[in-house]
Amino acid sequence: MSNQFQPGDLALTKVFDADIPAGSQVELTERIEKGALVRGKGYFRAPSPGWYVIQQSSGVSTAYADHELIPLRGERDSAEQKAKAVSA
Repeated sequence: MSNQFQPGDLALTKVFDADIPAGSQVELTERIEKGALVRGKGYFRAPSPGWYVIQQSSGVSTAYADHELIPLRGERDSAEQKAKAVSA
């Protein structure tokens, strides 16, 4: 799933993590690789790849694994990709 996300993308959270409830809209800000030192309420090694995210409504920022995020992309993006593939 990591190749689907880009910095600035919007996503929904699948799980409660720190101060952001499940089902919240967040913006992806920075990629986190597996094993990277993650800052939060202390430091830990990332057990899986993911993203630092920010919840715009509260300003809260935290880390989420890729599998804890649902991309918020419209059908328009998917249709554009299909059209590009057909014309190529």
